Amino acid sequence: MLTNLRNLVEAEYARTGKRRTIALTDGTLRDAHQCLWATRMRTEHMLPIAEKIEDAGFGSVEALAMVGFDAGILFLNQDPFERVRLLRDRITTTPLRGAIRSNLLHGFYPQPDDINELFIERMLVNGIRDFAVLDSLHSWDNVAPGIRVAKRLGAKVTIALVFNLAPGYDDDFYVRQAREVIERFGPDTICLADAGGSLTVERTRTLVPALRAAIGDTRLELNTHCLTGMGPQVALEAAVYGADQILTAIDPLANGNSLPPAQMMARDLRALGFDVAVDDRLLDEVGDYLGRLADQLGYPVGVPAEYDPSNYQTQYAGGAMTNLEAQLKAAGIADKLPAVIEEIGRVREELGSPVMATPFPAIVAAQAVMNVLNTERYAVVPDEVKKYVCGYFGALPLPVDDNVRDLVMNNGSRDISETPPQLDPILPRLRERYGHLSPDEMILRYMYDDQKIDALVPVEDTFSVEQSIVELVAGLGRMPSRRNVRLVAPGVELSANG
Repeated sequence: MLTNLRNLVEAEYARTGKRRTIALTDGTLRDAHQCLWATRMRTEHMLPIAEKIEDAGFGSVEALAMVGFDAGILFLNQDPFERVRLLRDRITTTPLRGAIRSNLLHGFYPQPDDINELFIERMLVNGIRDFAVLDSLHSWDNVAPGIRVAKRLGAKVTIALVFNLAPGYDDDFYVRQAREVIERFGPDTICLADAGGSLTVERTRTLVPALRAAIGDTRLELNTHCLTGMGPQVALEAAVYGADQILTAIDPLANGNSLPPAQMMARDLRALGFDVAVDDRLLDEVGDYLGRLADQLGYPVGVPAEYDPSNYQTQYAGGAMTNLEAQLKAAGIADKLPAVIEEIGRVREELGSPVMATPFPAIVAAQAVMNVLNTERYAVVPDEVKKYVCGYFGALPLPVDDNVRDLVMNNGSRDISETPPQLDPILPRLRERYGHLSPDEMILRYMYDDQKIDALVPVEDTFSVEQSIVELVAGLGRMPSRRNVRLVAPGVELSANG
């Protein structure tokens, strides 16, 4: 396989006289721990390696997505805006990227344009310079206001076309989407985003060249995941067939539900004949830190996944899978996971095979869980499912199964109108209530309740993966008696006699 790809690269070089450079985008601080750790990496965990990631030579560094706001505030008691500022202090040259999920500022409900526009502005003020924007229904009107603000303020814009294995999502569909967003928005980068890792090698060989031809000189990025075990191979194929940059994670936070590993991608891309301007030594140093961090926290590292064809039916995104597992465990029904995964595939098809990227993995999974826990399927319908069916998130590319539509409409909440309401401006009301606060705090208090924001704790930049002296001394007391122990640390020597 590598020989054939190398021959294609050499033929391109002979034809053009130029050797292409493939840039790597880093997803370690965002997508990777979302996929493996349910977005539980704390800001202080990131700071010790931020400057090394800066110096490693990535084209851009993912810093935050909306799920990072949810996890940061609801579970970590940390201000996500502060995270961006602290990273920006250390990553000063490489653009920091923020991922924007349509107009869904918080949770899974569309929000008015004015609050979404202010959010983009505040993300930029705090340090984001590249906005990766997606709308999983490819309803570009949802994201147009935010894109216009980002462009006006001078930020780079990456627009994601989210891959889907479903009727109608052929190469021509994605070419039309790419041409539309280039004509409407003039993005810096088009990203083919494969959240569920369901893009195959064969499809890559037709879709990537089609996009390359359609977008001209606009940069083309691939974002794929490793749930089927095919992510690294798909990424190599994408580079050969026209992608300019690949989203990766630094191993050991790669593989599994996560992204292709940066170290391996750099090595293999060079072996194919591409230039890759990353510092392998720094990648290894960051990887060593991440391995020790995972060990200290008791968190998993990424392991190459076994090939599982069922993933092509569920197309369930890596980050969503990790969160689903955590939520079922917290609810005491972890044993239901296999049945829920199987039901996700059925529900997805019945709901018109939506793209399995935010917010639809969670919406489909919520219905699947209800179907597994109740004796009749769709006897209980989450509000988000009815809103999806009614078009609150945008026009549905494929129709919902007629029988399922009837069940959703009959069993869903009567409080949800079948016609999506108009989203009126909300900033005047917020400024009346929170006008004495900074714009950042006003946004956070709108997104979450006051009690959650009052509980936020400033980041202390004192974290180390080296075990602290206090922890080690405490460990001495737990050791079996009748043992002589000497502990030597820089400038410190302790001893204990059992």
